[in-house]
Amino acid sequence: MVTVRTYLNVFQAQLAKSLLDDYEIFCVLWDENAHIIRAPFAIPVRLAVADAHAEAATLILHDNVEGLAQYLEHFSDRELIGSDTVELIEWPAENANPWELLVAAYYFFVPGVIFLQIRYPSLPKSTSFISYLIARVTVAHFLGWIAIIFAASLIAAYFHTRRREPEVTQVSDVNPSQPSR
Repeated sequence: MVTVRTYLNVFQAQLAKSLLDDYEIFCVLWDENAHIIRAPFAIPVRLAVADAHAEAATLILHDNVEGLAQYLEHFSDRELIGSDTVELIEWPAENANPWELLVAAYYFFVPGVIFLQIRYPSLPKSTSFISYLIARVTVAHFLGWIAIIFAASLIAAYFHTRRREPEVTQVSDVNPSQPSR
């Protein structure tokens, strides 16, 4: 993926993405949600396209119709017409590791343990305020156990996902009536 253009305004970036989508050029907006911090100069929105379509996307965004026509004419000369197979994208093995589940489990486990460290009040008087404090500590312990159980389920989901075998991608025929080569 190549960054074709950067935008300081999210709406302009989305309009440019829409224009490229009309020309059936696959594109992605990177750092689109970074404008929540209200600092567009720090992190601009990047419009990225596939390497093979970078020149066509640049010509489309610059509204260069003549250059686009010449590029498409040159591109169609190089393209193999009549190909009967479609290659499916095969993702690398490092993307199969769902490490995000472990991070989320950590962020639930640590507060759960901290909630369980809260001690009950040891005041001798039995007043309504002491009962209130005991109720709060009991609720905190309950929430702590829920957080630890949820973290354990996330860890179990991580190991279950890691144990699954990856799905095999195959080359499929576009036109099944033609014999394969």
